[in-house]
Amino acid sequence: MKKILKIAVVTTALALMLIPDSTYAQFGIRRRAVRRTVVVGSTVAAADSAQMAQAQQQTAAAQKQAAASQQQAAAAKKEAAAAKQKAAVAAGLLPLGTVVPTLPAGCAPTAVGGVEYYHCGVNYYRAVFQGNNLVYVTAQPK
Repeated sequence: MKKILKIAVVTTALALMLIPDSTYAQFGIRRRAVRRTVVVGSTVAAADSAQMAQAQQQTAAAQKQAAASQQQAAAAKKEAAAAKQKAAVAAGLLPLGTVVPTLPAGCAPTAVGGVEYYHCGVNYYRAVFQGNNLVYVTAQPK
């Protein structure tokens, strides 16, 4: 009987010792699983914010490139207009509204629509007063 009692006590003690170990082991696994989930979740959130920041940087870079190309296009347009004006001046054609104090040599007076113009090469001039001075302005006959 003593032997059976000893076996029963030892078995019960072993069973009682195993119950807390398995319980702590289960909670420990759960705790670790929760930590892993949180770590994974925070890693995913960090990756998402990094991707968002990278997308914003790419958008800002694209906007800067667009602004630079617009500035280049405007500069090219100005250069083309300046080149066109230089070519016209080289050909003898002056822009409308150019004021000259005297007419070039070889100008012939021409009446167009009751207004007297002076035809000099490829330009037409009209006589006007600027203050008390008589000057000539390039014009388009109407």
